[in-house]
Amino acid sequence: MLRYFFSAFALIVIGVVTLAGFRGSKMTHPPIEIFNDMDHQPKFNPQHPSSFWADGRAARKPIPGTVPIGYTLKNGYYSTHANNVSESAQFTNQPDYYNTGIMGEVYGDGIPVEITEALLKRGQQRYDINCAICHDKTGTGNGIIKSYGLTTIATLQDERIRKSPDGYIFSVITDGKNTMGAYGPQIAVEDRWAIIAYLRALQKSQGVKVADLPQAMQQELNSIQ
Repeated sequence: MLRYFFSAFALIVIGVVTLAGFRGSKMTHPPIEIFNDMDHQPKFNPQHPSSFWADGRAARKPIPGTVPIGYTLKNGYYSTHANNVSESAQFTNQPDYYNTGIMGEVYGDGIPVEITEALLKRGQQRYDINCAICHDKTGTGNGIIKSYGLTTIATLQDERIRKSPDGYIFSVITDGKNTMGAYGPQIAVEDRWAIIAYLRALQKSQGVKVADLPQAMQQELNSIQ
């Protein structure tokens, strides 16, 4: 019995000494790994190529036409170099009225950009893409999503919203409210103001009285009737 014990002990000692003797030695072939301890994970290592993508890149190029969150376009609404931050974008994460809709501790009022025909067209386009699905194209809250069970959609023609400060509308677009999610991450700051400008025009168009219209438009309406 002792003979087997000493034989096994000798083999173990020889094995340990043999393995320990190679510590720190350089080998031309990969070492034998019984337990790799997750050394070989499918992850990206800085300054190393990635075998996951055909071009060897780990970080992908931005999708053409996208803008990083927190940037605004310098070249206006129709920038064609949205991915080139150095030429067409800058940080806009500032605590001012333009970027928050808040003045001090209250919602501000007024649109802090020049209201032009191009601004209203851009606002209509962004409204139709992001808002009309719930609020419909006239702002009455009867969008297509209502037919799928979402019935708690506010009408933007409500007197309460008509009288709400522009900064409040900006805040709702940015952070969401009740069942409405936040659109801040996907609608640029300048586009939020464009939507608000278009919404104000939309509210006036749906609530104007005939007596308040220019004389020429009143005559044209009377001739149709």
